[in-house]
Amino acid sequence: MGKKSFVGSAIILMIAGFIVKILGFVYRIYLSNLIGAEGMGLFQLISPIYSLIILTLTSGISIAVSKMVAEELAQNHLINLRRITACALFIIMVSGIVVSVFMFIFIDPIVNVILKDSRTYYSMLLLIPCIPVVAAASALKGYFYGIQNVVPTAFSQIVEQLVRITLVITMANYFLNIGLEYACTLATLGMAIGEISNLGVLAIVYKLKKNKEHSTSKKGFMRKRYIVKDLVKMSIPISFNRLITSIMAAVEMILIPRMLLAGGLNYQSSMEEFGKLMGMAMPLVYFPSLVTSSLATTLVPAISEAMSRKSYKTVNHRMSMSIQLSVILGFIFTAIFMIFPNEIGDMLYRRDHIGEILYFLSFTSVFVYLQQTLLGIMNGLGKQGVSLRNSVVGYIIRIAFVIYLIPVYEIKGYIIGMIVSSAIVCSLNIGTVVKTTGMVLDIRNWLMKPAIIGAVMLAIGRYVFYFFTIFKLNSVLTTLLAVFGNVFIAFILLFVFGVLDKREIMKLIGIK
Repeated sequence: MGKKSFVGSAIILMIAGFIVKILGFVYRIYLSNLIGAEGMGLFQLISPIYSLIILTLTSGISIAVSKMVAEELAQNHLINLRRITACALFIIMVSGIVVSVFMFIFIDPIVNVILKDSRTYYSMLLLIPCIPVVAAASALKGYFYGIQNVVPTAFSQIVEQLVRITLVITMANYFLNIGLEYACTLATLGMAIGEISNLGVLAIVYKLKKNKEHSTSKKGFMRKRYIVKDLVKMSIPISFNRLITSIMAAVEMILIPRMLLAGGLNYQSSMEEFGKLMGMAMPLVYFPSLVTSSLATTLVPAISEAMSRKSYKTVNHRMSMSIQLSVILGFIFTAIFMIFPNEIGDMLYRRDHIGEILYFLSFTSVFVYLQQTLLGIMNGLGKQGVSLRNSVVGYIIRIAFVIYLIPVYEIKGYIIGMIVSSAIVCSLNIGTVVKTTGMVLDIRNWLMKPAIIGAVMLAIGRYVFYFFTIFKLNSVLTTLLAVFGNVFIAFILLFVFGVLDKREIMKLIGIK
């Protein structure tokens, strides 16, 4: 089997993630120019419901499959790998059909009572038949993550984004002419068709690899009823975690425009501010998280495999490296977004000024990236219950800030809540990891040195920008060169300060 190293798999996902994010930004820029801030706010209103349904259905099965496949592969029980995947597909398809029927029955209350905007009706209606098909992809993703062959999932993500963009660009003018709600429906349709194409790619690769990976050995054979039992036992806590956190995220998202309304903004202005925050500024801050999300995805099977082999030193090394990279990334991009908020915002969304929002969001970067990595570690260690408790604490804090601070301080109140809640959740998760594994906290290399490098970037960042203005290039190219110049300087400093070791990184990637 084409099994890759933990970091090698993460790097492939990062490269694919980078391509997907770039395509996603092209799509979002096009969409925001097409439907404006209010339209983006309307589209973001639908997203929590979509996430609630799809992520609740898929997260548990995907992680359970990747863990079980990794464990069976480590013991060379090859006959079980496909059986695990087949059982997972059955479970997820049945669950998806049940959820679709439930959604169809209760679509009117969802649109009119929960979302309180009748313009979301057709978008919600379109999602219903797509749910089982979209959910099915999670079982196949879990299989490929489990064997640590992430190329098919990486390629499928790129295809998904290309299909989404092509569909929306092709049909945009027609849908926009008949109304804003129909333009948002088109965006939702693009999202659903893109997910279905993702499944198509994974299914084709899975089928093509089936004959090549066929095993005649009956070693470790598991009956399907036991596989189903183990999958359900493992996936239900994760899915329940995701359900609770998705419900709280949906409540948070739905409350934001309402609290802006309570603070004195009219409905259109509150939807515009919501659209700028969630549809424009937030994706920019989350862009570098393609690194941490890739790490989190590959950490689950990598930790499970190492734990099954009782390689505790390997487990701690992988966790330590992942945490260190997340914090480094956080400080670098906190500095970038603090130095160039207006330049980056205007470069992408010239019509809607998001610089101030982006500046305040920059302070969340370290905690957002670290939180993603820690979630992968917690899942790999089987600490889903503790992870849920910590996430609920974070959401309660954020919702409290939404209710009490947004009417007074508008979007700034929400961002303060993000910073406080993320810092607390990260502290709780790190405490659990240390207690479980005995991992030693390397404060100097994890925190102090990256913080110093971030401070150096803040001091010299604008000078780097002024250097590139000498060449009289257009504003977009000057901004891009200044950002890349600052990131390049940061990585040089990381090696100079000894935060990163060249030989160790080459070894992790697989280069001798």
